[in-house]
Amino acid sequence: MRRVLLWTLGLNLAVAAAKVAYGYWANALSVRADGFHSLTDAGNNLVGLIAVSAASRPADQGHPYGHQKFELIAATLVGVSLLTMAYDVVRSAQGRLLSAAGHLPHIGPGAFAVLSVTLAVNLCVAHYERRQGERLASSFLLSDALHTRSDVLVTCGVLVATVFVRLGYPILDLVAALAVAVFIGWAGILVLRRNMGYLADSAQLDRDQIESVVTRIPGVASCHKIRTRGSPGAIFVDLHIQIAPHLDVVRAHRVTHAVIDAIKESLEGVADVLVHTEPARPDQPYVPLADED
Repeated sequence: MRRVLLWTLGLNLAVAAAKVAYGYWANALSVRADGFHSLTDAGNNLVGLIAVSAASRPADQGHPYGHQKFELIAATLVGVSLLTMAYDVVRSAQGRLLSAAGHLPHIGPGAFAVLSVTLAVNLCVAHYERRQGERLASSFLLSDALHTRSDVLVTCGVLVATVFVRLGYPILDLVAALAVAVFIGWAGILVLRRNMGYLADSAQLDRDQIESVVTRIPGVASCHKIRTRGSPGAIFVDLHIQIAPHLDVVRAHRVTHAVIDAIKESLEGVADVLVHTEPARPDQPYVPLADED
């Protein structure tokens, strides 16, 4: 994750510098706003590097479930930064609207070159970060990839706006800036909704899927009180199982661990499973054990 974040940090800084520099030179609000949006990507990468260092620490006495939520907190900050930037873009557009009419953007061929190159870079960064986020089951990388993908949509909108400005419709630069704000704000809402769910211990796995895995284990009659929480790559499961009532403690212990192993092997991202074992009713059917076939 550190390697991924360092690569994307360098690329995001280059993209942001190009957009902001051209935006100020040409007095193009939409291009400049897009550049500051890209700059937040670099800031998020720095936050991510700090969060990864904290989240990678092993479990200890004070944090028996580990430190993974530091990554979730950083991912939530990505959403907050998006909403803050959306507000700033709207405020800038309002200021342009109320300013003197002569302060209009000067969009030249350079804008198309800058935006086209940075668009290609953003496409590569978003794809790379999403792929690595899925491979590493990283909530932060997936959130940051969504942040970067919003840059792609925003830049496409700005490219369209530059065409209309060149044709003599500079007011559309304001429209593009407001569209930038909408895209940024929506991306922020998506990021917050996803990560707040993780922080609020929302269910992470389908109960029926867990039940299907558990009830195939020899000796298990049924299961209930299934609960899951956590985040991708660090999911915690707890449940109650009912097993054949004639089993002694040793054999019941084996069945319980077979359930734990089956859940971890069958369901991706499970970090730990807590099982409460109970005897089934005498008349309750169960999957036959090997020595009962």
